[in-house]
Amino acid sequence: MKASITQIKCYKACPRSWELKYHEGLLPVNTSEALVTGKAYHQLLEELESGVSLADKYPDVFTKEMAMARAYEKYIFPKFKVVEAEKELEKNIGSHVLHGFVDGLSDDGYIVEHKTTSRDISEYGEYEYNLLWDEQVLAYMSLSGLYKVHYTVCKKPTIRIKKDESEEEFFNRMLEWYDVDTDQKIRVFTVERTPEEVEQFESDFEQICDAIEGNKFFYRNTCHCSAYGRRCEYSSVCLHYDSNQQYIEFYRKENEDAVKNNWSGE
Repeated sequence: MKASITQIKCYKACPRSWELKYHEGLLPVNTSEALVTGKAYHQLLEELESGVSLADKYPDVFTKEMAMARAYEKYIFPKFKVVEAEKELEKNIGSHVLHGFVDGLSDDGYIVEHKTTSRDISEYGEYEYNLLWDEQVLAYMSLSGLYKVHYTVCKKPTIRIKKDESEEEFFNRMLEWYDVDTDQKIRVFTVERTPEEVEQFESDFEQICDAIEGNKFFYRNTCHCSAYGRRCEYSSVCLHYDSNQQYIEFYRKENEDAVKNNWSGE
């Protein structure tokens, strides 16, 4: 089977949510605010990396995402170069294929990922600790054959617009916000792991793919129903899903990349 690390992490968290998302192809109609922010931020960074001046092209755009991208342009872009953006990588592991899209490749050849967060990002803090343990790091290293990944991390502005403050005034205040305690708000992390850890990841990936292909029972992991302090996006259909019904809160992913087309457990 062909699988991404996102799919594997979903299956490990809750096989039932994996079944609904990847086998049934159900995707939520509404996108979370965090995903909307992340997508807009990534698109602006792609333009920046292609040589676009954000201030010149978007002189009248005063969004939170633009403030974040302008902070990247000021504090990261001059000293950190991404030479290829949005690159798809694949690797055969046993009888399966690991694939993924990476945000880019740096001029030293390593994978680059752009992250946004609501938390402080000081070095040796909680954010970096969680990043070090994220399986996605090992997946990227497996795909690239290198044992280092660069992460650029930008904290979302936490200040609020004031009464009678214009959007432009608030935007300028967001830009100034990044000038104070900058390392707590935007920085680059370089994560390294050992070849042995990557080999273990690949072994685990192969065995999990084998388990998914042979599985007939996708059980609910109720510990995941409210993980990270939010309700599972499939909670409304999890207990009573009927494949013959239409659900207005979901649309069905039916294209050649859908995992359902690669699933051999039927």
